[in-house]
Amino acid sequence: MKYFKSTGTAGPYILRIGAIASIALAGSALDGADYDATSTEWKLDAGLETARFEETIENRRKEGMGVVDFEQYRSGRSTKQAALWVKAMPSDEWDSKRGLTVVEYKEENEKNLKRGFVPVDIEVDRVGASLNFLGVWLKSNEGFSTEMKFGMDDLMFSNFYGEMADRGYRLIDFEAYETNGKIAYAGIWKPKTGENARFYRGLSKDDFGRVSAVMAEDGFRLVDIEGYTVDGKLNFACEWVSLEESQEAQFAYHMMADEFYQKNALMMVEGFRLTDIEAYDIGRGELRCAGSWTSAELRVEAEPSKKNRKRDIFKRPG
Repeated sequence: MKYFKSTGTAGPYILRIGAIASIALAGSALDGADYDATSTEWKLDAGLETARFEETIENRRKEGMGVVDFEQYRSGRSTKQAALWVKAMPSDEWDSKRGLTVVEYKEENEKNLKRGFVPVDIEVDRVGASLNFLGVWLKSNEGFSTEMKFGMDDLMFSNFYGEMADRGYRLIDFEAYETNGKIAYAGIWKPKTGENARFYRGLSKDDFGRVSAVMAEDGFRLVDIEGYTVDGKLNFACEWVSLEESQEAQFAYHMMADEFYQKNALMMVEGFRLTDIEAYDIGRGELRCAGSWTSAELRVEAEPSKKNRKRDIFKRPG
């Protein structure tokens, strides 16, 4: 079990991005960028193959939904897709891209920076010998900023996490992926706004359960879950933030797909919304799921800044 609070910085690629924008952000990430747990209309699409998934993305955009997290995973011999969506406010603008090379991903980030979008989710998966990058970006109106870095080894991540903690940032999305036979790490941070945060990685399945129980007792909610394999062993990395007074939270993990769907249906009936989902391989192609649910007050649209009042609502990024 590792908790990092150190100083220093290193690493091959960093994006520092700031944007002026209009809402209190909503979301989560299938691999977890839960930067706001307020209640909002939301939807989950899972278990879809590529062609059906592309059609679903188009339909959700037409419904005014914004994607807050993508997930790609193997189920049997097929590659499946999943996405978590929230209802976009009139001033929200979202963009997402899948199947990017590392060079294409850097170029997409730079393009979005110029357009005033910030990264809120990064996913990396391997198909054969190639790495595929996926990104989600948001443009809003409330001075929301993020810092993103990928391609870090263990020590680089430790140092950079400590630097960001010292600067008052908290992790909103963590990704671990294999490259050149080694594990690399990526993360996205946002400035804290009064909440307390805790992050642990290198947790075993049993450690995850024990630490999660302690965090729940101490008034924290689980906001980001990452299951990944190191030297053939399953590891978890998890981020918790302190609950607000009006919030309740629950989590569950190591569920088969059917168990997850049943749990999610029960949580919906009880007034909770899904704020994070993770699908991970436990070996031999067997899939397990983890999820976190939160209940809270409904969010409302903030007053947009004057310079953005004339922007088309639900404009799809080009």
